Amino acid sequence: METSNIKQVKEGKAEILYKTSRDVFYNPVQEFNRDLSVSVLKLFNYNWMKKVEEKKGKQKSEENLRKDSIVDEHQGSDLEDVLIQTRIERKALEPGKIYEDGVALLEALAASGLRSIRYAKEAGGFRSIIANDLSRAAVESMKTNIEYNEVSHLISTSENDATALMYQRRRRADRFNAIDLDPYGSPTPFLDAAIQSISDGGLLLVTATDMAVLCGNSQETCFYKYGSLPLRTKACHEMALRILLQHVQSFATRYGRYIRPILSVSVDFYIRIFVQVFSGNRECKRTASETAMGFLCTGCETQSFQYLNTVSIENNNEKFGRTTGPPVSSSCKHCGSSHHIGGPFYMGPLHDQSFLRDLLNNIKTDPEPLGTVKRLEGVLTMAMEELSDVPFYYLLDQMSSKVKVTMPTAKQFRSAICNAGYRVSMSHCAQNSIKTDAPPSFLWDIFRELAKDIRNKIPNNVADAILSKPMEHTIDFTENKLAIPESQLKKLVRFQENPERNWGPKHRAKISLQASEEEKRIRNQGKKKRKMTNDSDATVVDDSENMKD
Repeated sequence: METSNIKQVKEGKAEILYKTSRDVFYNPVQEFNRDLSVSVLKLFNYNWMKKVEEKKGKQKSEENLRKDSIVDEHQGSDLEDVLIQTRIERKALEPGKIYEDGVALLEALAASGLRSIRYAKEAGGFRSIIANDLSRAAVESMKTNIEYNEVSHLISTSENDATALMYQRRRRADRFNAIDLDPYGSPTPFLDAAIQSISDGGLLLVTATDMAVLCGNSQETCFYKYGSLPLRTKACHEMALRILLQHVQSFATRYGRYIRPILSVSVDFYIRIFVQVFSGNRECKRTASETAMGFLCTGCETQSFQYLNTVSIENNNEKFGRTTGPPVSSSCKHCGSSHHIGGPFYMGPLHDQSFLRDLLNNIKTDPEPLGTVKRLEGVLTMAMEELSDVPFYYLLDQMSSKVKVTMPTAKQFRSAICNAGYRVSMSHCAQNSIKTDAPPSFLWDIFRELAKDIRNKIPNNVADAILSKPMEHTIDFTENKLAIPESQLKKLVRFQENPERNWGPKHRAKISLQASEEEKRIRNQGKKKRKMTNDSDATVVDDSENMKD
């Protein structure tokens, strides 16, 4: 559908209408973000409804199910689990249907409402969806699109300040079960209200697009926005994820709550985290043991971390203790350079492997594939391959440049690590990434082995300092099957090229959404002349003031 005045955007099963390019804030590059969010909510809603059924306990209908053949087919399985699973499967979560015990979702910054409409039309299990925006024009646009997509029975609109709306829902009985925060820039202004208005076990979906700040280009800005000092490391995209997770965690612990990340991804020009929020003082006490300060060598960029607390088990009880440090001396033991200090960073797992496995399986077997299904499969497979207990990574090309040695192949480098008995993986955040539990001294030994023939020919202080040290380990470059990840064997789409010209974040949405190109042309007529007149007037005033003196 397209006329001279109205244009149509179709994404997934949703369609939105707009009159001008300024009528709605729509970025087609964010389709991957929305596809991923739809997929996560499908699985989250399923798990939510399953828990609801568990709480209801045995019902009369189960007596009939006991006599059904389904029980015979599951001999040896727990009967209660079989009955719950069967009941949900037989009542497949139908998109667009209202579930009285389903998920209540808030899209706090909805703009055109496309995301909410897709949730309603593609993911079942919702009790209600509220699409909120502060702009009246945006709300009017949402109403039009919601009615056009025939989901007005499930989605209601709200013209309100997002934080005010969430603060009004802090009572346990009124809390949302899922809150989607996808702001332009930093999500910080909305996090306190979101943490207080989300139910136990509820899902927060949070996007941050101010990557320059999170990746270390302005450390003072990052500190006042996120309470953490970033390091200028090549692992900046994972660092951005860990800064945001630590930031959300800090809001949660103020209210005796804690987070459990189920998926955290760095994609294109933004990061997106999916975390569940729970309550529990004991778990809150553990958060200090999952938080660390970072030390980054200014020369070779070797990373070291100092955890803020320790936790141990004594007589089946947890015992917390202080740590000693720092883990580095005043100069780097590898190259002799000084260190930069950053943090605090969240150091726990970025993903829930069980959730990821189910999510990936759902995406692969979906009879109606999403528009970015190939990239979804690639990114999620890489996320599953990541070492969950190893924070941060190195870049192979970065390490090679430090010692002025030709970069080895990723397979060759990872094989050397595997042959020594260490674990290694890539990171979904960057190509040529090395995430390993091998100590930095072993990684530098690999380069010492590679550089045997060219040692003493390198006019570089850092390289000389590293390569001149004696080797501590034996290096074996024999090809190891464990060095080749599944995502590479299957040639999955892992790191996609820029999809279009002028690709990236769009301009911030304007309050005046209805301005046409003609209105814009008229408004800008004589703009240069008016500026020159204002400047000359200011000069006359200055001269008159000087004459008075």
